[in-house]
Amino acid sequence: MTQSQKILAYCAFLHDPALSLPSVGVSETNINVLEHDRLRLLWSQVGWPFDPSALQQRAIEFHRVVHHLFGQTAVVPFRLLSLFDGHQHMTDFIARHGPGFIADLERLHNVVQMECIIFFKSPGRPDLSSGSAYLQQKAGLKRALDEFAEHLKSPLKAVSEEVRIREVNNGKRIYCRVQRGQEESFKVRIQEISVPPSLERRISGPWPASEFLSESVKMPEVAQSYPAGDRHGRLRPQPRTAVGRGKRH
Repeated sequence: MTQSQKILAYCAFLHDPALSLPSVGVSETNINVLEHDRLRLLWSQVGWPFDPSALQQRAIEFHRVVHHLFGQTAVVPFRLLSLFDGHQHMTDFIARHGPGFIADLERLHNVVQMECIIFFKSPGRPDLSSGSAYLQQKAGLKRALDEFAEHLKSPLKAVSEEVRIREVNNGKRIYCRVQRGQEESFKVRIQEISVPPSLERRISGPWPASEFLSESVKMPEVAQSYPAGDRHGRLRPQPRTAVGRGKRH
C-alpha cells in the first residue's frame, strides 16, 4: 500500500516548562511541538493511509497522547484523524486560529468536562393496541426524560460552573464544566439523585472541556478529517472539523 506523509495534530495547550510530553506518538512516531506565541500544538508526521486493521490501535495511541497532556493541563483536543497536508498548512492554521485557542485555554485552564447521559431503558413490548396508545406511551417516556433532565440541573449546578443539555439518540447528554479536582464530588452528587424506573444513567469523565470551547475554536476546518474516531479514541464517523466535541458512548 502506497503511503504519503501527513501531519497528525493531537492537541493544543499553553506553554508551561513544567509539563512533560509523551515519549512517542501514534505508530511509535516522534512527538513534535509547534510554537506560536504562548500556544503549543503537539503533532507527529505519519504515513497515510493507516492500515485499516490497525485503526483501533491508532485510536488508542492517539487517546494516550492527548490524555498525557490533559492529565497535567487544559488542552484543546483535535479530532482523530485531523491531518494537515504539510507543516506550512499547520503553521497557517495556527496563525489564523491561535488567538482563539489561547483565549479558550486561558478561560478553561483549571476546568474539566464531566458528562451524564440519561436514556430510555430497553423497552418492553410497546403498546400496539392502537396508534394513539403507542403515541401516548412514547410521549410519556419522552416526558419522563425531559422532566428528569430539568430536575438534574439544579443539583448539578451546585458542583458545576455550567451545565448544558444536548439531545442524543434515545436520551439526553448533560455536559458539566467542573473545576479540576472536583470530579469525585460531582460523581457523588449525581449518584445521590434517584433515577426514574423508565430511565438509565451513565456518568463519564473527566475529559477536556470540548463542549465549552468557543464556536470559533470548535469549528475551524483542516485539510482532511477522516472517518476514524472521536477525541477519546472511539471509532466513529465525524464531520470535517478540527476540534473534538465530546465523548461518545
